Amino acid sequence: MASSDEIEDCPINDLPELVLVQIFSNLSIDERPALEETCKLWYNILRSSHQLAFNCDIQLHALVEDLINPNQTRLGRVLPRWTRQTQDHQKNAKPIDPRPYGYIQQYLKRFRTNIKHLYIDVEQHDPSCRYVLCQLLTLFGPEQCPPGRQIRSFRLRFISHNPLLMPSFNITQALRTFFQYDSSKNRHETLISCDLSGLMISLDDDTVLILTKNNPYLRRLNLQDQCLVCRLSQFCILKIIDTLDELEDLWVDMISLSDEFIIMLSGNDDEQQILRKSNIKHLGIRIRREEKFSDEIDAKLWQKLHEKYPHLKVTLNFGITTPLHRIRAYMKPDLQLQVQTLIINTPIPVADELCLAANSFGDTLEHVYVHTSGQWAAMTRTPAFNQAVMYLAYKCVHLQSLHVDVALSEDTIEEIYLLHPHLKKSGASKLLITDSPTHVINPEDMGELFG
Repeated sequence: MASSDEIEDCPINDLPELVLVQIFSNLSIDERPALEETCKLWYNILRSSHQLAFNCDIQLHALVEDLINPNQTRLGRVLPRWTRQTQDHQKNAKPIDPRPYGYIQQYLKRFRTNIKHLYIDVEQHDPSCRYVLCQLLTLFGPEQCPPGRQIRSFRLRFISHNPLLMPSFNITQALRTFFQYDSSKNRHETLISCDLSGLMISLDDDTVLILTKNNPYLRRLNLQDQCLVCRLSQFCILKIIDTLDELEDLWVDMISLSDEFIIMLSGNDDEQQILRKSNIKHLGIRIRREEKFSDEIDAKLWQKLHEKYPHLKVTLNFGITTPLHRIRAYMKPDLQLQVQTLIINTPIPVADELCLAANSFGDTLEHVYVHTSGQWAAMTRTPAFNQAVMYLAYKCVHLQSLHVDVALSEDTIEEIYLLHPHLKKSGASKLLITDSPTHVINPEDMGELFG
């Protein structure tokens, strides 16, 4: 083990402090305590650098005392004597002590007026994680946070399964407290981007309206939470459009949209005041099971929207519970949707639907994702599906990425690469000869998905 003198003389310490700050910024907050114990230089940088606090990435993992190894150990992103909780531990685990999260809380208290980008991932099934999350969000509320909060982008994401009936009132209240910080008078303090798509609790109108009221300069807002039922009303979405003058990117569930929403965006000649407010450039729409209860699509309204905003980009995201006839309804050419990204989660073959998408969105489609689960991959894998993917690649001349979980034939993959050589680049495509499903649905969850 290197001595303290050897560490102090390490060549990395000859780098400028700004370079060290840039290196350390790639670590989440819970990974930084180990660096403080390395040498005095690193300790001073981590304790005093305001630039290092600009990007704040927090991982709240479920922690338990190590029941197997009594010695002090360090595994992953946890403090000494604590390990990540596993299913084997859960039954016999003792009550969890939130003290290992103390470093994170003290760090945020020290630099909360310097943080510009706050990203929190939390294993919300654990009581201590939920408790600490609420404490951290409250730190940035109007009562505890001094004037001058500079958070520009915020993301909260749950990274584990949320059992049904899991209490979430405390988290909702903490979110409201976080959003109650009034930045309407200073645009340098307002949120520019807010991503709540990783939540496994239902967003409600009150929470979202508090967010929009106190952050009127929002440009990107993602409200597609992971709950099975959307609770956001059509009134709430209309209020968002009316309040956020600079909103450019909006992600919502189709069930929350209404004809009035499209009318407000498209407007009439005598509604010039409303027209000047709308600055939207991208609309992300998710269609799920609730859509089978909705009214038929008014094609004339969508055509009118296209005429008013010919460059409006659309993302269509079809959930695994979306009725097949509703998928086809949104792919009709007469809607004139400028679909840039198409996401299809499917338990059944969608060969005809992919061909319809190719004919309707061939000039605009850039990103395609076809996801399935392990139970249904074999059902989706058919010769017709291979032909449909090939036809999609042929018709979509601007295709930039193509991800397919279902196995394709080698000939199909080779032909797609001939049409779009750039798809061979890392991350641009997922084209395999064996199934590689994105997710697995447990049998006990089938009833909840399909009712």
